[in-house]
Amino acid sequence: MKETTISFNNFSFKYLFRDQPALVDFNLSVSRGEFLVITGASGSGKSTICYSMLGLLEKFYEGEKQGNLQLNDIEISNSQTSELSKLIGYIPQRIENSFVTPYVFSEIAFSLEYQKYTKSEIMSKVHSVVKDLNIQKIFERKLNELSEGEKQLVAIAAAIVNKPAIIIADEPLANLDQANKKIILETLYQLNKKGKTIIIATHEYEEYLQFASRVIKMYMGRIVDEILPKKSPISKTKKEKSIITTDVDIDTTAKLSVENLNFGFSNEFQISDISFKINEGQVLALVGDNGSGKTTLLKLIIGLHKQKNGSVKIDNIDLKSLSWIERTQKIGVVFQNPDVQFFEEKTIDEISLISRNLGKEIISDDIIINSRQSGLEKLLQYNPHSLSHGEKRRLAFLSTIHHRPEVLILDEITSGLDDNNKSWIKNQIETLKAEGTTIIVISHNMKWVHEVADEVLGLKDGQIKFRLPIEQFDIDSYTDYFESSIKE
Repeated sequence: MKETTISFNNFSFKYLFRDQPALVDFNLSVSRGEFLVITGASGSGKSTICYSMLGLLEKFYEGEKQGNLQLNDIEISNSQTSELSKLIGYIPQRIENSFVTPYVFSEIAFSLEYQKYTKSEIMSKVHSVVKDLNIQKIFERKLNELSEGEKQLVAIAAAIVNKPAIIIADEPLANLDQANKKIILETLYQLNKKGKTIIIATHEYEEYLQFASRVIKMYMGRIVDEILPKKSPISKTKKEKSIITTDVDIDTTAKLSVENLNFGFSNEFQISDISFKINEGQVLALVGDNGSGKTTLLKLIIGLHKQKNGSVKIDNIDLKSLSWIERTQKIGVVFQNPDVQFFEEKTIDEISLISRNLGKEIISDDIIINSRQSGLEKLLQYNPHSLSHGEKRRLAFLSTIHHRPEVLILDEITSGLDDNNKSWIKNQIETLKAEGTTIIVISHNMKWVHEVADEVLGLKDGQIKFRLPIEQFDIDSYTDYFESSIKE
């Protein structure tokens, strides 16, 4: 019988000002060396389980706790955070909040510098994990120059660099392209084979079934089901698919035009001669691997980065000629990290913030209806920063579309959302499209892209590699498209 390393015993926790507890009489034993996956809808208690195992609940979150939680037969609430951090590596869902240094190297090395390692030992450990995760090309860069997916890889590297006994990860595959997902899954699998305990919290558990020892499903703070996966060999046979070369006709009176756009952070990365157009009421999916330039292109379109040359136009009007108020009226954006776009102290005020700043009439009934449909109705008086990750995404979306911008850009909008909330976002996109809104969705979720997009534009190394109608975009041939030149 395997030794128990983590044990929840009738554990309950209710956050301050929340009506319902996050965990209710929760009982769970995790064996040493187990690969456990915790799944469930948004708000089911997954992240709270992670926080509790890290010893964060009572130290950083106000609320009421009952029952007990032990790590190696020691009550976690009696353990020092510094001691827990030696045993547990944590990959958070909100990676931006976890960084403490400006550079990739120093971030990965940070936890080692407070332990008894020599400089050469630290260098060896850092270079080892960098090689394992294949992130050599970003090793010497600044964190603020990286894409969200690249930042995710750095957070994972920082969590596993010291090979802790337990690795807890909250949606570790979010924001990652398919190639990097495979690298992370294989890395976690190899660590598990060496006896490490792996605990994953995720909405999309299917990707872990080939590795997991069991999957537990959560609902409203309780375990409602348990799955013991049947392991099967992973097929490595690659399907032969033909690549369809297509020239897409775009109306010359396009809603959004990007013309000969060039930009560079440094010699490490460049956006090179990007040109494309999108018609009114069209949904264009922007896809590509981590670091391909998707989010950088977003920031160029909305004016957060200044291009070296080229232009961005709406209705043939160069955005450079517009004031920030005029730009805000025309373009709405939901960033990958929703925390960066919250400014109000109450959710209800956040929803109407842009409309108020634009001098638009605020109709309370509309806010109530939209918040009810999105599942945020009971949270309208809460501080936006106190919401869960999924709730924040829905709030950022609502606050962005409330004033009905002419162009809407969504950066990894489905990351961290369960299937019900993905469907809600999809329905909202269909409504906006019918109203004539031009929409760009940036995503690694190819299945979702197929459900919402009219066309797919692929980026690689800051250049357009292909553009295809959604009917001709084959998910199984995704990698192959980037080796060809299929442009409009």
